[in-house]
Amino acid sequence: MAEEVGLRRALGLRTVVSTSTGLAFAALEYLAMAGLIAYAAGDLAWISVAVAGLLALVAWGFYGELNGLYPTAAAVRRYMSKSMDDRVALTITFTYLSTIILVIAADAFIVGSAIAHVLGEPSWLVAIYIGLLLALATVANLRGLVVAGALQYIATFAVVVTTAVIGVLAIVHHPTSAAHLAALHRHHGLGGFVQAVALGVFLYGGFEWVTTSAEEVRSPELVPRGMVISVAVLFVSCALATEGMVHLLSPSELSSAYPQLFLGRHAAGAFGYGLMCAITAVTALNTFNGGFITASRFMYATAREGSLPSGFARLNRHFVPWVPVVALAATSLVVGVVVAVTGSWQVLVAVGAALEAMIYVVAGYCVLRLRTRQADSVRPFRLWAGKPLASVGMVVFAVLALGASVSVNNRFDLLPLGIIIAMAALSGAYVLVYLPKLRATNAANAAKAAAPRRRRPPPAAETA
Repeated sequence: MAEEVGLRRALGLRTVVSTSTGLAFAALEYLAMAGLIAYAAGDLAWISVAVAGLLALVAWGFYGELNGLYPTAAAVRRYMSKSMDDRVALTITFTYLSTIILVIAADAFIVGSAIAHVLGEPSWLVAIYIGLLLALATVANLRGLVVAGALQYIATFAVVVTTAVIGVLAIVHHPTSAAHLAALHRHHGLGGFVQAVALGVFLYGGFEWVTTSAEEVRSPELVPRGMVISVAVLFVSCALATEGMVHLLSPSELSSAYPQLFLGRHAAGAFGYGLMCAITAVTALNTFNGGFITASRFMYATAREGSLPSGFARLNRHFVPWVPVVALAATSLVVGVVVAVTGSWQVLVAVGAALEAMIYVVAGYCVLRLRTRQADSVRPFRLWAGKPLASVGMVVFAVLALGASVSVNNRFDLLPLGIIIAMAALSGAYVLVYLPKLRATNAANAAKAAAPRRRRPPPAAETA
């Protein structure tokens, strides 16, 4: 039976890097670049991306050490449950999982809107475009890691290289008058720079989700090695594109749902406009595919331990947890439609940035706790100056999380914080109300299966 077979070790370094980079590089990436310019213009824009990259390296150190301790698909569950109350750990974990769904959904809306805008087609076609992209990513994932990994590598390579090239062309281009005037009216300050760094963290956010593929890499050390390469790739491409936007885009173009299209048009004319539309579509495929690879493995591992219904632990003949893949695709499609109806993509950027910073706080806390509780455990990867870095990192990421959760497009707004609280409340309700019933049912079924069956007594012998 496929359900009794474990995951297959088929991932090499190339796929680890492309998955880690692809999870971070969604279409929302362009909106985060444009958004941070409102807080820190000019050279401060790329500097905020660089500072966020340095913080991402701190987070890489956290996850490298934790993943070394628990190299499994459920690593995030294992090290969190060893560091805090299991109910708290599960609530945080499920809230964290929702980040991928939000990113995929917002990405779906952005991609569909960009395609409809370029082709001049009615908005109702957006849902069809999104459905087709989700279907392609779903089919690729259900075919197994070799197919999904190859698709991930091609998509990530195309997105990163094209974004970097357009960024370079934009930087060497003569500045537009609208961008120059906008830069003159922007204010610089410490508070704005902190907000810009918070959005900058979102540019790298999600790169750590590749740790859920720990049971499928050919060698455990490939995970931390691939993550640090991913951070470097993200810094180069995002810094170039961000400076290109500072150089060429007007305020109205920066605040649109597809600033990358305008960047391509200013940098390379009609060809650049069409190219960035195509790349935007590829980012969706990239994000959907990477999200499915990692989130489905986490759900599989969580179901395997009994914290999700057992159906989520079923594998198809290609060793893929197919129920989580289909569930993620369906949920993302529904949420994507909600985003399209409400136009809440800017809010979701803030929510994603806040959640990423929050989970980095949790990772730092876990490093601190396990350095004490499991001081003698073997650590294949050990963060240098782990305790001081974890302490400082927790404070910095907490400040960034707070800033991102109460601000949207350079305006004070409590809606992102409200959404995060609502998601945490739903996760808590599942853990406290439904999960005990699920575990009781699983225990009863296990006891019933283990109990010896009564044999019927043989029929009485006939008497003469």
